[in-house]
Amino acid sequence: MYSIVRPFLMHAITSVHAGSGSEIGFVDLPIQREKHTGFPKIESSSLKGALRYHMTQSLPEDRKKLELIFGADKGQESVTQASAIALSDARVLLFPVKSLRGVFAWITCPFVIERWNQEMSVHQQSIGKEVQLLPMPAPNTVSSDRLMAVNGRIVLEEYAFSVTVSSEAKQLAEQLAALLGEHCRLRLVDRLVVLSDDDFTDFVKLSTEINARIRISPETGTVDNGALWYEENVPPETVFYSFLYIGDVRGDGIDGLAKAADIERYFLNENKFPSVFQLGGNSTLGRGMMRTIWV
Repeated sequence: MYSIVRPFLMHAITSVHAGSGSEIGFVDLPIQREKHTGFPKIESSSLKGALRYHMTQSLPEDRKKLELIFGADKGQESVTQASAIALSDARVLLFPVKSLRGVFAWITCPFVIERWNQEMSVHQQSIGKEVQLLPMPAPNTVSSDRLMAVNGRIVLEEYAFSVTVSSEAKQLAEQLAALLGEHCRLRLVDRLVVLSDDDFTDFVKLSTEINARIRISPETGTVDNGALWYEENVPPETVFYSFLYIGDVRGDGIDGLAKAADIERYFLNENKFPSVFQLGGNSTLGRGMMRTIWV
C-alpha cells in the first residue's frame, strides 16, 4: 500500500503540549505518553492534523492537491477521498536535562537507540537507500568532558552520575549531530549523555515542564473561581522521530499528482513539507513550534 517511507526528525523549538486530555491527578492536562514505557510521544493523528492544517493555511492554492494527499475534509460529506499518506507516532530520541556544567545535556539510552535501529532496519527496503545504524554506547558514558563536574561525575537536575568519556558515545553524538545538521547549533557533540534505561525513564517522566495556568476575570481582575490548572509540556530541544508513509493517490488523481513518487517530489523536491510548523495546544502562547529535518 505504501511504497515509499521517509524518516524525519522533529526538533522542538519551544515547549510543546501534545495533550492527552484532562486527568484526575496533580497534572490536570498531561502530555501524550506511551502506555508501556511512559516515554513522551506525539500521536500520529495529532501530527498529521497539525501538518495538514499548516499546509492548508500556507498553501491555499494547492487545496485540491492537499485533499488528494491528506484525504477530503471532514465537512465534505459529498466527497469521498481517502488519504494517500500515513504517519507513525513520533517517538523520543533525545531529551534535554538541566546540567550543573554546560547548561544542559541531551540524554538517551540503549533502549531508545536499539528501537531506532530496529525501525530503520525494518523500513530499509522502502526507504530505498542504505540506512546508517547508530552505535550502541554503554550506559553512563558521555561524548566529551564538557559536562564533567568533579571526580568523573556529572550532575543532571539534582542527581550525580559517575560517567566516562567513550569513543562510542562520541561517535553516536557525531552521527546524531550530522542528522540534525545545520539546524542544531548547540554542540550536540559536547552534550550527549547515554544513561541506563531506568534512569532515562525516570527523567522523561519527572523532568518535563509543569506550568500553573490561571484565567483572570475581566470584571474583578482576579482569578476566576476554579480557573487554576496545571499543564505539562515537553521542554524545548527535545528531539522526536517519525516515519512518513507514501502511497499512490486513491482514484485517478490529477496530472502530476497520482503516484507515490509524485507526492514525494511534491513534499521534498518542491519543498512543500513545512520546515517549521505548530503542533499541539497553546498556539497563541507561542508553544508547539517544531522544526522538521529529513533523515
